Amino acid sequence: MRSIDNIFIIADVRKFEFTGSGKEADLQLFKDSVHNSMKLEKSLDAWKSITSFQGKIYPTIEEYNIAEKDRKLSNTVTSVATHKGRKRGQDPSEAKENEILRYRVTCERSGNHSFESADVARAIGGELQDKYCWLVDLSTYYLEVVCKLTDNELVTHLRVTHESKHRRNIMCFGPTTLRATVCYNLLQLAQPKTGDIIIDPMCGGGSIPIEAALVYSQSYVIGGDNHIKAVTRTRSNIDASASRCKIDLINWSVSQLPLKDCYVDIVVSDMPFGKRSGRMVDNRILYKQFLIELGRILKTSTGRTVLLTYDRRSFNMALQTAGDMFWVTKMLGVNIGGLHAAVYVMKRTNVLYEKYKSKSSKRIPPKIIEGRNL
Repeated sequence: MRSIDNIFIIADVRKFEFTGSGKEADLQLFKDSVHNSMKLEKSLDAWKSITSFQGKIYPTIEEYNIAEKDRKLSNTVTSVATHKGRKRGQDPSEAKENEILRYRVTCERSGNHSFESADVARAIGGELQDKYCWLVDLSTYYLEVVCKLTDNELVTHLRVTHESKHRRNIMCFGPTTLRATVCYNLLQLAQPKTGDIIIDPMCGGGSIPIEAALVYSQSYVIGGDNHIKAVTRTRSNIDASASRCKIDLINWSVSQLPLKDCYVDIVVSDMPFGKRSGRMVDNRILYKQFLIELGRILKTSTGRTVLLTYDRRSFNMALQTAGDMFWVTKMLGVNIGGLHAAVYVMKRTNVLYEKYKSKSSKRIPPKIIEGRNL
């Protein structure tokens, strides 16, 4: 569950046979479905229990009329301004006992249709209001109904998570702070074991070391960065989220790590993309120095490393230099903030660092290394 950003309850799944006779006729199919056959009561009860919502999810028409009248008389401008910037409405657990459920409907659509996503949201949202007497509120809602329409199949979801779970550890965000959920998945790829030494040589705001310390409490975690502001930011995040965890924090250079040879079990790091952090020109040198240094500190035969990067070209060039010391066991594509990045999962070979250094002046052709590793 630590790898999941948001949680939904699947409330209803159904297929439609669109007539193609026009937009209004197709939208009427959604309205008829909600009114006649869509049963959300069981899912709504589950949502109320999970989110600790204390208000009314089945109000009477009289209660709805009173609530709607009171809302029109109240100063809604203050309410909207207070919650400006909150993308997911209000926390359901903060609702009062006599409050009527406020909701909104959103639609995600793929395929060829005679209507737009907003049309579906309005049609279903209006019918839900008539059926359950809820209050429509696009900004300070408690319940978000997410309708995902793929061709002719509609799946109706009830959002459970008021805020994405990826924000759980970090209080001081940097320009390239990695999601906690992504950090967990990167760590999982390394398959940590009890007693392993896990380091992140480019820790930034500390997302990876903090997640590692919280999940793998029986491991020894070290984080470091060459920028003193990043180290300070990481310290603040550790104090806020992982003060009881064992994390050592060091200001260092990745080209000269203050660690013994064959000392580390796992290296997991988010490398500079060359976009918001670093430059691709600099990456060509940095990546080579970094991989060579990892080859020195990782335990031969058993050491593992999981590296996230957008700059595949610089990384592949670095592998041509340090490839003798690593096997690329897996390469995964991943979308990070709209950028198509890659995760390289590698294992340390049994080639000793001393042998690599002695042979570095007599490298085998790059094409052979590239073919063997990738």
